[in-house]
Amino acid sequence: MGRTPDPNRKPELLAQILDHVATEPLSRMTFRSLASALGVSTYSFVYHFGSRREMIDAILEESVRLQNEVLEGVDVLAFDREQLTAWYKESFRYSLRDANRTGLRLQFEAGALEAVDPDIGKRMTDSFASWLALLDNWLIDHGVEADRASTLANWISDTTLGLHFGYLMTGDRERTIAAFDVFIEAFMREALDR
Repeated sequence: MGRTPDPNRKPELLAQILDHVATEPLSRMTFRSLASALGVSTYSFVYHFGSRREMIDAILEESVRLQNEVLEGVDVLAFDREQLTAWYKESFRYSLRDANRTGLRLQFEAGALEAVDPDIGKRMTDSFASWLALLDNWLIDHGVEADRASTLANWISDTTLGLHFGYLMTGDRERTIAAFDVFIEAFMREALDR
């Protein structure tokens, strides 16, 4: 008779993997490299994740989940201008927590690899598209013409991503937050005061 599976083992392995990927890129990650680094048998990874692709998908899913915690229980579409501005500022600050830094890096790496590595899947592209749609809908609900709303949704998303990338490069949280605060106010004026 086989051993009873431990339901906590997969989340434990995933937490260990997320700690490890702070120092190893997804593109070089294999079951064998992880097993060696974490002192776990390759069988454990095969048993819990099935394939490299499924493991990477689980890593990225957890990374996106951690970043999207700020959306839980929040109806962004119901926000007025001041509420969205305040929420976006709070969310941006949350995204710069030390605990999110690895997740941010993973998302950039995965987004760049999606076009060339089939094991990466399309999780980042899908997440980005969902975020664009949410912002686009909020802008339309606040009287912005559809084509302009689409452009503005790209502007806010791309700028936020650029600030995240700058933060990853410099580690300067305060300067990144200051730049975001200037940007979000300018964005709201351009989007809604015309």
